[in-house]
Amino acid sequence: MKHYLTLEDLKQIPESIAQKALNILRAYGEVTIRYEYGEYSVMAGTIIKAQYGGDYKVVGYVRAVDVYTLEERTQNYIESFHDYPIWYKGKRDYKALKEKYGEPPQMD
Repeated sequence: MKHYLTLEDLKQIPESIAQKALNILRAYGEVTIRYEYGEYSVMAGTIIKAQYGGDYKVVGYVRAVDVYTLEERTQNYIESFHDYPIWYKGKRDYKALKEKYGEPPQMD
């Protein structure tokens, strides 16, 4: 079972790690905070390693829905991907997006 962290929990870890988690959550729905080899790290997605350090520990998971409002998540998505998210129900002005951000990033 996943242990989801709250904003209060984020205050208990180093500020740089908490800030990195919040920045990654601008583009992704969930991040994992872990502690290994005496350092914290933040990542999006699932990591499977061949070996783990003796002090390896998953500190917890943080979800974007627990940190940002729907409006903030929508704006973060638009700024990250230069496109509208699937949940957006408003007017989709692609001409304005193209003028503001240029061409959307291409996925290879």
